[in-house]
Amino acid sequence: MGRKALDRERKQLSKKAEAWVKELFYKVQYEKLDALTLDDLAALIQKSKSTIYTYFKTKEELYATMVGMVLKDLEEVVFEELPADADLVLLYESILLKISDSVEGISIYFLEEIQTNFPQIWNQIRKTTNQILSTFSMIYTKGMQTGVFAKFNVTLLLAMDNTFIMNIMTDHRHFKEENLSLKDIVHQYLKLRINALTT
Repeated sequence: MGRKALDRERKQLSKKAEAWVKELFYKVQYEKLDALTLDDLAALIQKSKSTIYTYFKTKEELYATMVGMVLKDLEEVVFEELPADADLVLLYESILLKISDSVEGISIYFLEEIQTNFPQIWNQIRKTTNQILSTFSMIYTKGMQTGVFAKFNVTLLLAMDNTFIMNIMTDHRHFKEENLSLKDIVHQYLKLRINALTT
């Protein structure tokens, strides 16, 4: 009887369920994800385990949904081709600011836990990151071709962007002693990058 209950089709997330999934997401940023049980996860948001089972069969499904919410926001900054006559500087700036909004509250520790213990979820993160970097590559290439940007090695620029997104943006607490918020860090990175590209 219990097994049938566990095997039933899961409900689609309601708005309320999305809210507690998001709440849980921020509460597990410094937890050992693989060690947590569904009971532990339920306790973190003061829900019953049956509430979680209504929507998820496993904690991996729950983690995948958490990460999927962030990645969905980031899909808005991925372009198959650049908009015609786009202001490349403004486009680059808007993409970085959107990324900073999306990754706010995510820790490097959480990313490392996902990478180590949940490779399928990590592959989704890498896929989206690579799509964003591909968009940046188009911006840099077009900017250099049209004379908007100075000539630089695009592979080097992308490696720096990857480090900024995956390490600095997700470890911005490191800069709290200097009273720098994530937005401050993004603005300073933008200033450095745009000054270099347009000088």
